[in-house]
Amino acid sequence: MTKQLILCDCLGTQPIDRDGLQRATGMKCSRVHAALCTTDLASAEAALRGGDAVIACGQEAERFVTLADDLGLPPPVCVDIRDRAGWSDETATAKMAALLAEALIPRRGTKSLDVTSGGSCLIIGRSGVALAAAGRLADVLAVTVLASDTPDMPAPRGVELVQGRLRRVTGTLGNFTLHLDQVRIAEPGGRGAVSLGAPRDGGETRCDIILDLSGGTPLFPAPHKRDGYLRADPADPLAVADAVFEAAQHVGTFEKPLYLRVEEALCAHSRAGQVGCTRCLDICPTGAILPGGDHVTVNPMVCAGCGACAALCPSGAISYDAPPIDDLLHRMRVLSDSYQKAGGRAPRLLVHDAGHGAEMISLAA
Repeated sequence: MTKQLILCDCLGTQPIDRDGLQRATGMKCSRVHAALCTTDLASAEAALRGGDAVIACGQEAERFVTLADDLGLPPPVCVDIRDRAGWSDETATAKMAALLAEALIPRRGTKSLDVTSGGSCLIIGRSGVALAAAGRLADVLAVTVLASDTPDMPAPRGVELVQGRLRRVTGTLGNFTLHLDQVRIAEPGGRGAVSLGAPRDGGETRCDIILDLSGGTPLFPAPHKRDGYLRADPADPLAVADAVFEAAQHVGTFEKPLYLRVEEALCAHSRAGQVGCTRCLDICPTGAILPGGDHVTVNPMVCAGCGACAALCPSGAISYDAPPIDDLLHRMRVLSDSYQKAGGRAPRLLVHDAGHGAEMISLAA
């Protein structure tokens, strides 16, 4: 079935060459709507029911996906041709055609692992702020508070309270391991001041989530990249509230993308016990890469996918695989070829990320 392109000029703010797009894309184009997401929503519904609809709107994509779900239909392909092409010069039609062609390339799934978090949460910090946060989370998470001071109040019901010195932490979401010394466990009974047991060294515990309200040095390098590790300034109530809310969302099964592919035979790290290359070890912000004999090993659960190691690897032993480079090159070729086929000349490619870069394009548009 030939795909149908549903057009909208966004309240008349962008010129759309319907016939030019139809020739350039080979898709059957609808009339140019003015408000497809509101007053013309019935036209969008009809197009979705007809099948194989491509909606030329990125801003209201969520609305059209929700509409398709309400109709029991698969989500439509929604393409932003406005911010990325519509408010442009005479090459707008060629840019739109290129974006539409690239959007229709089947997406290759990213390799991933399932990560399960059962909801056990360790909150670290002074007892006042930590116990208050624990009280808000106790109904949804299994919470333990590791207090850095001597608590002057009992823990909320259902919350474990301990005092101790954190010696070492490893792991990530769903599988943190903590080693502690001077561990003192709060006694659940009695009245008055909190009663703590005798201190013991060599304690070890596990949890799925860590909420660090200590205000001190982060437990991990590049802490914002460590899944399941949340931090907030204990002196900032709003930041603490945001971290508590986020911690409550870290329960369930999540997909962890596998960003890198490693060819151990190509690794130039070491030969015959002689270290020759440490570029990836030196650059990795999360500490996900470790020596493994004559080659390095990558912990996929810690890797945050920045790609710095792949960019610096001199032998090609580490390559970025999310998505694979051949998939990216294919998309670039389709963009370039479609742009020139539609009448554009000397294409220039802007590469951006899905978050900050997309927002900057939207603001500039």
